[in-house]
Amino acid sequence: MFEDRGNTIELRGFLHLNTYIRKKFGTMPVIFDLDGEITGKDLAKRLNVPLNEIEVIFVNGFVQGLDFVIKPGDRVALLPPGCPGPYRIALGFYGKNQNNPANFKIKERKLKNLY
Repeated sequence: MFEDRGNTIELRGFLHLNTYIRKKFGTMPVIFDLDGEITGKDLAKRLNVPLNEIEVIFVNGFVQGLDFVIKPGDRVALLPPGCPGPYRIALGFYGKNQNNPANFKIKERKLKNLY
């Protein structure tokens, strides 16, 4: 937890989620009110962002899965599928989103088309 912001989080988005949040709230970052702790999935629902549009979340600078519990005072960013290759391992995506249907993977059928 960073500074005491009461029952709020600092919210950002990457790529098209940045545009969506800016249009919805008119600013970036957004100081978003919470009633208490919330998971990444529940936050997405409150923001009307489909779960397949979020691959992972950053919470206080660390990659987390969508089941991670966000607490008031946290800094949160939503990241959509599509982060380039080597950064996926370095940032920790691989271990945090294996059960997430938005996990950005090369589908087997696409691989067959390459050969």
